[in-house]
Amino acid sequence: MTDQNGHAGTRGSAAGPLGAFVADLEQLRRDAGQPSLRKMAERAHYSHTALSSVLSGTRLPSLELTLAFVRACDGDENTWRQRWSQVDALVNGAAPPADRPAVREPHVSRRALAATGGIAAVVAAVILVPTSVLDRLGGAAQEPVATSAAVSPAADGADPQQEQCHLDAVSTHTVQVPDRDPAQPPYGSLTLRYSQRCQAAWPLFVSTERVPTGVTIRLSISRPSDGAVSRFDYPYLVPSQVYSVYGNVLRTTEGCVEVAVEISSADDHAELATAATPCAHPDPTGTPTALQVRDLRIPVAAPPIAAQPGGG
Repeated sequence: MTDQNGHAGTRGSAAGPLGAFVADLEQLRRDAGQPSLRKMAERAHYSHTALSSVLSGTRLPSLELTLAFVRACDGDENTWRQRWSQVDALVNGAAPPADRPAVREPHVSRRALAATGGIAAVVAAVILVPTSVLDRLGGAAQEPVATSAAVSPAADGADPQQEQCHLDAVSTHTVQVPDRDPAQPPYGSLTLRYSQRCQAAWPLFVSTERVPTGVTIRLSISRPSDGAVSRFDYPYLVPSQVYSVYGNVLRTTEGCVEVAVEISSADDHAELATAATPCAHPDPTGTPTALQVRDLRIPVAAPPIAAQPGGG
């Protein structure tokens, strides 16, 4: 199976038809180029957490979620719909449709037709610095496998999951994303995530069910010392649910960084909510769970966040 960050793991006790079903879904993802859960979420319009649960092997995922996973990997939905019905009948005792012939359990998949796949013209991920512009949109590279070997610090504008920054990531500062009406509950939380391994930080937004479908979530991280800014725009096309979106990284070796989120409506681009963290960088001693806030210069304990979906 794969864990919530999309890396290979060990399937628990899943066996029989459910185990074979999960194994074939894993193979489907490999045949599609092992896209990250973030890319799959963009294509399937499902959260990272929900998609990662498909491969848990603990229970049969719903048909809707299974087909979303298959769709994100360019699989044949009709074939997998039949496959799911067969496994459901065997695992949960549901009677398969009488007019549906028994189908053997071969793996059926199609390799992605386009490297960038998914929703065209909806994701903008750029890093702006005084002397250069960096566009991170590119091919869906195969997700790296975790290694204990030493790695170089992540480059500005990189995807933290693809750089494996999540392996030692900690939450250094979290703020609420308030509604303009103080009487209303917040839209979610914004967290500054930090990886000592990558020597970099990035934003993580965890929504509440109040975020409406169709808005644009813009995550940004900036480094005032040299004016670097990295932005990631995400079209929020999922149904009302708790959902996570993370942005690009900036290195913390060049100075403090601050993250921000903007939620804008789709029709008139009106701003629904904003939030930002103070400019901060890890403690000089290297302790990743402390930060120094610019001007205040005081250590702040890293608060845990309740929802910690994959990738961030």
